[in-house]
Formats: sequence, structure tokens, C-alpha cells
Amino acid sequence: MTETTRTCVVRRIGADPTSTALLLAGPTALELWPGVRLVGEVGGRVLVEAVLTSVETDGEPVPTAASVRALPPQRTPTSFVTRFAWTGPGLPVTEGTLTLGYAPGADGAPSTSAALALESTGVVGSRVDAPTLSAMAEEFLANLARAAESRNRAA
Repeated sequence: MTETTRTCVVRRIGADPTSTALLLAGPTALELWPGVRLVGEVGGRVLVEAVLTSVETDGEPVPTAASVRALPPQRTPTSFVTRFAWTGPGLPVTEGTLTLGYAPGADGAPSTSAALALESTGVVGSRVDAPTLSAMAEEFLANLARAAESRNRAA
């Protein structure tokens, strides 16, 4: 039986959830993942190259390919929810959910509570371990926060 690894990361973003969700509706979302580069698109799935710092050859990170399926953000009464999945050679099969909810800002300005949950099957023996998945999730939310907050200040 293959074990499932769960990763959950939460972050406050100093921008409203609607504008933050718009960043996830286009190709920008992939650029926010650390070490990921868009290669192409086939049959509704996006093909990417990911440089994994957890796997090195001669001291250099080794790139790998992955197939990503991402659904556009869905609006619920209280939040925006984005679902996605990825898999690739030597990678765990991973499904993710990003929830962007309204949160009161310290100064009354709009703010977002971002929660990223990943469920990965087959981490043991894969090219990505649990600490690397967690670090990637945290860096993704940090990148999303920077992008949303910079757009928010420019508006």
C-alpha cells in the first residue's frame, strides 16, 4: 500500500482574494512555483520542467518533466478555490487545493488568508521528499503574496 503525504501551508496576503485569484487564472500561476518552467501544453494538461534542489548530480540540481492539470479558480460564498494535480517520472502523484479566503487586515485594508494543501502519493522512493514539498509550497505562497501585494500597491 502506498502512503499519502499531506502538506499544509497557510499565509496571510496583503491583497484582496479576488485580485489574488486572478493571478491563478493564467500562465502566471506556474511561474510562481519555485524552479518550474513552462514547456508546452497537450490535451488540456500543461507540461513543465522542474528543477529539483533535492536531487543533485555532481552538485547541480537535476531537472525533471511533469504534467500539470489546473482548474481555474472557483468562487464559493466565502472564498476562491483552485484545484490542481501533477505527476511525472520519479515524482509523487500530487493533488492540491489552494483556498483564498477573505481575512480582515490590520488597518482595515482587504487581506487574504491563503491555505495550500497537497496530498502526495508515493513520496517515499520518489525524487521529492516531504520537506522539499513543504518548502516548495511555502515558496509558492511567498511568491503569490509578493505578486498580489505588488499589484495591489500599483492599483
